[in-house]
Amino acid sequence: MTATPLSTPLRRNLPHVLWLLLVVVIFAISASWLDPALGWPMYAVDGAHLGLVAINILPFVLIVLLLGALTRRVVLSSWIGLLLLIASHAANTAKLQQLEMPLLPGDFHFLEEIGSALPLFVHYIGTSLQPVLIALGVLALTVALFREAAWPLMRGWKRLAVAAVSITLGVGIIQGWTPWRAVYSAERLRFEPWSVVDSARKAGMVGNLVLYNWELAKRQELHPDRNAARELLRANVDGLREHLSPNSSSLAMPSGTQPDIVIIQSESLFDPARLNGAPKNTYLPNFHRLAKRGLSGELKVPTYAGGTIRTEFEVLTGLALAFFPGVQYPYFEIADRPIPGIVRTLSRQGYQTTAIHPNSGVFWNRNQAYQQIGFDRFVDERAFSKDDIVGLFTGDAALTDHVLAQLDQDGPPQLIFAVTMENHGPFDWRPGLDAERLAAMQMPAGLDEGGEYWMRNYLYLLGDADHELGRLADALQKRKRRTLLLFYGDHLPALPPVYQQIGFADGKAAKTQPVPWLLLDNRRKLAEHGPMDTTAWLLPSILLETAGIGGDRYFATLAALRDSLPTDVMASSSGLPGELRALGQLRFRNELEPILDTVLDGPVAEADVAIAP
Repeated sequence: MTATPLSTPLRRNLPHVLWLLLVVVIFAISASWLDPALGWPMYAVDGAHLGLVAINILPFVLIVLLLGALTRRVVLSSWIGLLLLIASHAANTAKLQQLEMPLLPGDFHFLEEIGSALPLFVHYIGTSLQPVLIALGVLALTVALFREAAWPLMRGWKRLAVAAVSITLGVGIIQGWTPWRAVYSAERLRFEPWSVVDSARKAGMVGNLVLYNWELAKRQELHPDRNAARELLRANVDGLREHLSPNSSSLAMPSGTQPDIVIIQSESLFDPARLNGAPKNTYLPNFHRLAKRGLSGELKVPTYAGGTIRTEFEVLTGLALAFFPGVQYPYFEIADRPIPGIVRTLSRQGYQTTAIHPNSGVFWNRNQAYQQIGFDRFVDERAFSKDDIVGLFTGDAALTDHVLAQLDQDGPPQLIFAVTMENHGPFDWRPGLDAERLAAMQMPAGLDEGGEYWMRNYLYLLGDADHELGRLADALQKRKRRTLLLFYGDHLPALPPVYQQIGFADGKAAKTQPVPWLLLDNRRKLAEHGPMDTTAWLLPSILLETAGIGGDRYFATLAALRDSLPTDVMASSSGLPGELRALGQLRFRNELEPILDTVLDGPVAEADVAIAP
């Protein structure tokens, strides 16, 4: 019995089919090995897991097909697609290890500013030559593959068809066309936008990226619940009238005494005394000294171990990130319009406003975001010298010098907002630190040698941050002009070995731990009001109330709500009630004032009800 020969069209296309099958198998094995959600080894998974693997490698397969059509070099195209797959999963793994957060759509914005982002990210590689040698080997192999001969089968209409189909399918995935919503089913993949870590464990890295991208696009346009916001205001109308009246604050100074205001956001600052086995009365001596004459307490922040701009956004705007479902990186995702906040409020009061940060203005899109927030001026890394570097980044001492140099005894009042850099991770290596001082650091009990190494580096830099707080506060105390200093941490440091080995004294997870905050006034003691635990988005209302600065009814409203709503509600950085979210969304859209007018003036007017969403 003779075998039936393959038909001519099938025989001609067999190489294409075999190539595609080989790419799929290699990518499936690689993704399953790199992504815990996909299961390993392959033979141990069932059909549902194979389907999950398929949707997680599909975008990379489409990239290979497109590159194959464009270059006609199938080995080169497959190699580049595999590199992209491995690089994406490597970035995802590194982010999970450092920040306990998977790769998200906003992370790809760093590709737009790779020149400014690369100097920071390479610090996480350390001094090992192995990554450099691997990168050079990969580059050499990639260059060599460019010499691959063009595949004669990939030409003419086939080439155009493969390119067109690949682009169409890829755009459909990005845009969320209807057929793809069935393939990447949020229900089947158990996608939860409020818990991206859990979603990535269920849907895989790519599945989570696709679904989160659709969720973010769906929620970009806010539709505030005006009725909910109105009812919240009505329920607290007496407090609103009190706080909106002149000289309402018990902390307020007489009118005409506009103080200078300095805000310091201290990188990765937290109190190590919260750790199990930590020695008492040891860390942050200047902070605790100053807290005796200032307002202070624990601060809940909307990020963990990274994502500095999340806390920064809340403090500068008084808007909780929880007001914007799906938004992870506000300076990228909602900084395309003027943003109301404390900067614009003070500008209307005649303040000169300056932001200072010793990093590139391109990084985190701060150049554009600070303009939208309303700063008059932004002083970035170009104002600092290489001699200012401590370890890996510009030291806090140099930043303190710049802050003090900006303050002028004469002229209009100033707002200076400064973001430190010295204490930025990584903490698993730090060149140039004083060995004797490192060895003298008092360690929490229970850490192994590796954990102690991370902790010593962190405590060294934390000591610098605390020292500069003391130096700045003492200098401001001597000023003739009234000056307020707001100081707080942006998030916990990324110290995974420390948290895993000893944990926290309160028994809670690292992600739930607060950071310290402090508010000082060089003209009076504030500490008699007692500790005040709060959250980042409420800090500007506390600052303005303490400064005795009015003129912004949103911040006055927040002050009234702090007095009337339970502390655990107002001091939450997530899970806010719907009426508070509506209030913040209306503020962001500059649509809160008409509703405030109608609530404060009496019955709701028809004009208010008719405002378009």
